[in-house]
Amino acid sequence: MPFIKKYVLVSLLCSLSVLPSCTKNNPVDQAPAPVVPVKVLLLAPGNLQLSSLTATEVKLRWTDNSTNETAFIIEQSTDSLNFTSTATVGANVDSATVAGTFLTVNTYYFRVKAKNADTTTAASNVVHKALLIPPSNLQILSIALNWVSLRWSDNSANETGFYIEQRTDSLKYVLVDSTGPNTTSKTMIGYFDSSNTYSFRVCARTGVNASAYSNAIAQTLGKWVLVVGGTFQMGRNDMADARPVHTVTLSNYLIGKYEVTVQEYRKYTTAANKAFPVAPAGGWNDNNPIVNVTWNEADAYCKWLDSTSVKTVRLPTEAEWEYAARGGVNTQNCVYSGSNIVGDVAWYYLNSNNMTYPVGTKLPNELGIYDMSGNAWEWVYDWQGSYSYLPQINPKGPTLGGTNKVFRGGSWFNYGLADNECRVDTRYTYTPDRKVSDGGFRIVKER
Repeated sequence: MPFIKKYVLVSLLCSLSVLPSCTKNNPVDQAPAPVVPVKVLLLAPGNLQLSSLTATEVKLRWTDNSTNETAFIIEQSTDSLNFTSTATVGANVDSATVAGTFLTVNTYYFRVKAKNADTTTAASNVVHKALLIPPSNLQILSIALNWVSLRWSDNSANETGFYIEQRTDSLKYVLVDSTGPNTTSKTMIGYFDSSNTYSFRVCARTGVNASAYSNAIAQTLGKWVLVVGGTFQMGRNDMADARPVHTVTLSNYLIGKYEVTVQEYRKYTTAANKAFPVAPAGGWNDNNPIVNVTWNEADAYCKWLDSTSVKTVRLPTEAEWEYAARGGVNTQNCVYSGSNIVGDVAWYYLNSNNMTYPVGTKLPNELGIYDMSGNAWEWVYDWQGSYSYLPQINPKGPTLGGTNKVFRGGSWFNYGLADNECRVDTRYTYTPDRKVSDGGFRIVKER
């Protein structure tokens, strides 16, 4: 019996040794713990620089501040606010050349972002550049029968040269000459008819593109300037007698490049057997504007000159005067006629020593007309009257007449309006039979 028990016990223990374990901590049955990936922070690129901008591509360079990006996004804007994606480049780079069409009329802004599968970074710093800044401050230094001399400011560093375009009267601009890079002047040989008005403009250029144009400048060899008709806003809302600002459309006309001079007026008084005005304090100088004339006398001069001409000669309407003073189709919207600095274009109370000066000795305006600000006040055709709000075409002022005629342009004398007298929109009035020591006129011809 003891042997049998021992055998059964041994057999039972052997059987139990082959049964699977039910213990909780057996490593054979425990599932492995999940692996949690550790995200590495993606940093935005920095120190973005714009290496170059041409008409067809932009070159950018930046600092790559991460190693785990999958790409860089290049964004572009023309207003610094609304960016759009314009290119994507690969990981671990620090520069890119992006093709595109870049115009001279815009300033272009760029920024860069890094990205991977998980995130897109904030943007880098923003860089910007304009393509070929146009030249400015174009001037006609002199013009003669067979040559013209121009000067301008060069505002770019990467042009390969400049194009010079010319227009005769109201015809289209045509390319007439060119220069090399980093130049600011040009004397051109040509033939210039004294009966025409010549306009010029300049643009910078590269091998593939050109800038916007400079200001246009015009001049004639003779005493007449063609004013190409157009539409403009006449008046000034912050001055009681010059409001409301209203829309005026004018046809073409010719206006005197200069105020009528003492010499020209003397020819009239001699031919018509009229009395010559009393000399002003500074005496008479043949090349100074005539002064001390009434509106009636100025009108009589026009009628005399009209009788000797094949075209109508008269005083300018107030609208014609203001449109020409503003520079017509070439306007730069200056406060004074041709400049925002009164002393550049006007003999006025602070620089005149209380007298007139030879016409054409200050800078001309955008059309090549002189002394529309300062030197002498100028009679115009219109009777004084309030402006209308309604758009007008070739207006001639109040139709029923009035008491006073309108003066424009200011003079060497201070009437208490200070610099405002010489503005292109300032009005002044006198009765048509009154002589004024600083009052003269200029004339127009109808086309």
